[in-house]
Amino acid sequence: MYYWKHKTEAGTTLEGEFLSCKSVSKVTIASAFLSAEGVRMLRQIKDRYLLQKEDITLFLSASFSSDKPGEILEQLSGLCNTKIIFDHSFHAKVYLFRGNPDKLIYGSSNFTGGGVFRNIEFDFIGTPSPDDIKSVTSFFDTCEHIAQLVDAEVVKYYKDIQSEIEELHKVQQKLSAKLSGFTHKDDPFAPDDYDIADYYFTYEDYETFFPRNQRGIGSAIADKRKRVQIKMLSIHQQIYPSIKKLGIAHHKRKENITSLIVPHPINQYSVGWLGVRYGKTPPEVDVLNMGKDKDDDIYGFQKHGCLQYSIGSEGFDINLFLAVRRGAIDRAYLHQHLTKLKPKIESRLQELQGQGMEWVIWDSAQGDWFTFDIDNEDPETFCDYFRENDQDGRESYLRKFYEPDDDILKTQATTCAEILRVMEILLPLYNTMVWRPAI
Repeated sequence: MYYWKHKTEAGTTLEGEFLSCKSVSKVTIASAFLSAEGVRMLRQIKDRYLLQKEDITLFLSASFSSDKPGEILEQLSGLCNTKIIFDHSFHAKVYLFRGNPDKLIYGSSNFTGGGVFRNIEFDFIGTPSPDDIKSVTSFFDTCEHIAQLVDAEVVKYYKDIQSEIEELHKVQQKLSAKLSGFTHKDDPFAPDDYDIADYYFTYEDYETFFPRNQRGIGSAIADKRKRVQIKMLSIHQQIYPSIKKLGIAHHKRKENITSLIVPHPINQYSVGWLGVRYGKTPPEVDVLNMGKDKDDDIYGFQKHGCLQYSIGSEGFDINLFLAVRRGAIDRAYLHQHLTKLKPKIESRLQELQGQGMEWVIWDSAQGDWFTFDIDNEDPETFCDYFRENDQDGRESYLRKFYEPDDDILKTQATTCAEILRVMEILLPLYNTMVWRPAI
């Protein structure tokens, strides 16, 4: 069996292969690089197979990490026998699980988040023959003879040179940015612009929607989109009981709860964001689709006004999304009743002042933006702004935007709480602006 990109032939991740052995009595790993993610996986391996420290041996290169290596070695001290090869260039990636049966993994994947989850890698995964075991054991014996056991003195050494390691890491990052500059020149932000490695949404999640990835096809980008979709659906599952109490609903088909994660005519063959929408209930949509083909509401639902949360290339949004470019149902309704609804709309907008929101009308064909700052403009002028700028061919929505490092996005729990808070205060304006048939 071979593993490349993100999944094995069996459909599991490489981390899944680490944890899917029937029984394990001893683990030996050689990895040129190790990150905090590697430590986490090693702890899982130890707990999964009820191993003791002496049952696990880990060989590392001298430059195994530029991210607080001294602290990583301290964490490893209670997990395994850690050994560093100082006097030779060490670039191996070998994972041997002794059990019934044995499992051998070797190839290009380092014991890091990149090596296991994100990079394009190629590894052999299989049950080793007796000759394989003899060869691998001989390799590890060689490592043992040239390696230094990590003790308190080694940990202190790495901590003492931490500042120099960090400076070298900065230089390497700048070089990497230069080398990737051509293909990344349109990226909204760089990996080190925000410190969000431990946030619910990480750099890799936003990168999924960068311009260079929006029209991408193939398993690598498909896997990245799927991982973001899973996070978005996890939020949905957490908040939906409360959302239903607001009198709004997701699409009645589960496969349509999120927006599309594949390039398609509906999204102009470009996946630039991923959202979850709540709007008219299934009975309401059925009324509005009466007389149409039975599948029309697959497309019709996304043409209704809705409350939504979404992730894109620059950050996270919570929106009152009124109108898509073409055929928006509630755009026509609002323009028809705008004069009558004007006092109520102005009152609702006054209630939203101080929340950092703006109304955005976007003409993608012309590249033009027309914005109305809710906090700093007179609500009495909104309907004039709307009448003048909102028209077929343009998207129209109220937006509350969050930078990737906003504390609100730190965890799933804080993100869920904010979505519910904002949707609750947006609901009166939503119910004022959209057509909701009496059921």
